[in-house]
Amino acid sequence: MQRRLTRAVLAAATIAAVAAALLAGCGRGPSEGRRILLVGIDGAEWNVARPLIDEGRLPNLERLMREGVYCGLRSLEPKEKSPVIWATIATGKYPEKHGVGDYVDTETGRLLTSNMWRARAFWDILGERGRKVCVVGWLVSWPATPVNGVMITDYFRYGPRPGRDPVEHTTYPEGLAGEMASLRVLPDEITDEEIADCVRLEMALTGEEAQRLPLEHMFQEINAIDGLAKRVNDFKSLSAGDRTFLAAALHCVETRDPQVLAVYLRGVDTASHLFWGDAHPGEVGFRVSETDRRVFGGAIEHYYERADAMLGRILDAFGDDAAVIVCSDHGFEGPRPGRQPGGIRDHGPVGVLVMAGDGIRSDGEIGERRVEDIAPTILALAGFPVAADMDGAVIDEALDEETLRSRPRQPVATYETEEPPERGHAGKLKLEPVPASDG
Repeated sequence: MQRRLTRAVLAAATIAAVAAALLAGCGRGPSEGRRILLVGIDGAEWNVARPLIDEGRLPNLERLMREGVYCGLRSLEPKEKSPVIWATIATGKYPEKHGVGDYVDTETGRLLTSNMWRARAFWDILGERGRKVCVVGWLVSWPATPVNGVMITDYFRYGPRPGRDPVEHTTYPEGLAGEMASLRVLPDEITDEEIADCVRLEMALTGEEAQRLPLEHMFQEINAIDGLAKRVNDFKSLSAGDRTFLAAALHCVETRDPQVLAVYLRGVDTASHLFWGDAHPGEVGFRVSETDRRVFGGAIEHYYERADAMLGRILDAFGDDAAVIVCSDHGFEGPRPGRQPGGIRDHGPVGVLVMAGDGIRSDGEIGERRVEDIAPTILALAGFPVAADMDGAVIDEALDEETLRSRPRQPVATYETEEPPERGHAGKLKLEPVPASDG
């Protein structure tokens, strides 16, 4: 009798071991508990980042590159606005499938909302399968979408304005907005001293210096001096948005402990649109004022340093035991014909991609990939198959041998259902315009 029991126990153990191996082969092994971090840095460009990395000015990005893989990330072609591209990054699908077409409806002029999404993002897919997610600042995410965790929409950054009702449904759960209200940074709360590394106001020409210039240059300098306040406020606005979403992300990591965190930072893109001509006056077909060149000429490079520091704080908070993806939606090239000083640089076709950490190789530079490949790769890192109706593919060159062996190879038909994802309350709201950049 004892011998039969022993044989039965051994047989059961063998069956369990075989089952475990089979499950590992289907992506249910090392990927099951993997934590995943995606940091989107809108408009990050290798031609700006690489020299700064070589100078030691982007230490967090440089470390990820050294420990993982990196490449150019080709954007959508023909060129699309940032909301369209970030929706493709989140879904692995092209615009005709995911439904996000711009910031605004070109026919009605109304702002597009999260109700426009016709495809599930990777956070929806993973959340529906038990992963706790946190999404911060993603474009066209307002009104907040119910998720298995936390959604902090792109509109959370906008505080109450005089004479207007506060924006509702900026977070999910709804009550989270009140909990985090003190984390919101408004542009007028940022002092000139806080941005002195990026905006060198002390370098502006004085009126006396301007009067010693040739007449046509004198008037240009006086106009530039008069316009300083607006341009400084523009910089404070982009800085306030990123600081708000950084604080929100850190708060959610500390209080909610998500398994999947996606954070979107817009400042690099906006700074590039606003100040590229000041940083590269010789590349444009008009004279850049000496005042603008002196005051704003270093704003883009210094803001890259700020973005790298924010990346470092997110990495420190989320932990180094995660799979980390840092990407941009496009690069920059130009100038764009017909634009005036300020936003004269146009989107370029190739952004940045850096991956490191759990499940990622440490092979250095790999071949160029595409924005639609990000979502399928996140699914593979989480141990789930790609859907056949996705337009992107898994970046196998980035995955280590264990992850490659365990990831499912057979795609599922789709992660969509007959009912589209629940997308909040936009149909019940009076929508008012909120400033958007050229991105």
